[in-house]
Amino acid sequence: MNKSALQDIQQALNAIRSEIERVDDETKWAALELMLGTSSCIVALAKKMAKPETKTVTRTVAVPKTTIVKQEPQQQTTPKDTERTDFTPIRPQPPLPNQQDDRDKR
Repeated sequence: MNKSALQDIQQALNAIRSEIERVDDETKWAALELMLGTSSCIVALAKKMAKPETKTVTRTVAVPKTTIVKQEPQQQTTPKDTERTDFTPIRPQPPLPNQQDDRDKR
């Protein structure tokens, strides 16, 4: 860090402060805008100096093509146990003997 350069900058800023105290508000705003512009330039220069040089490398990557395979829907088969092969009508069973006795009493 260069101390003499910083001392020169400090003296210039002190001179600006003393000049700004004697002027009107519009001039103060204009001076502030000038200092902000200078500050942003100094910050950009410092970032550029601190940033390491980088090179961009572009690479091409082969992407394999995908093929869509359609499958036919499989037919659902029911198990043989639940399949009914006898289509004769089901007849109700006659009531049990003890239930027949109850019917007579009613």
